[in-house]
Amino acid sequence: MTSRIRNRFLILLAEKEKREGRRIRNKEIAQVVGVTQHTVARWLKNEVDKVELPVLEAFCDYFACEVGDLLYIERENAEG
Repeated sequence: MTSRIRNRFLILLAEKEKREGRRIRNKEIAQVVGVTQHTVARWLKNEVDKVELPVLEAFCDYFACEVGDLLYIERENAEG
């Protein structure tokens, strides 16, 4: 069995946009959280290969969620 850590960034963003009734741009997220727009884009595309704890904490604060709401383990069965 193989596994990898994935994120729910896009889902949490969609929920936040719905709650607030507006579109939230990457630039705004980057400014509020204190990261680059490139970092936000990588999270949106689920292309993050390492996580800095202050960034993880900042995203959790931004979405008002816990780490487990943002990250999860995707397990795949290796059939051979």
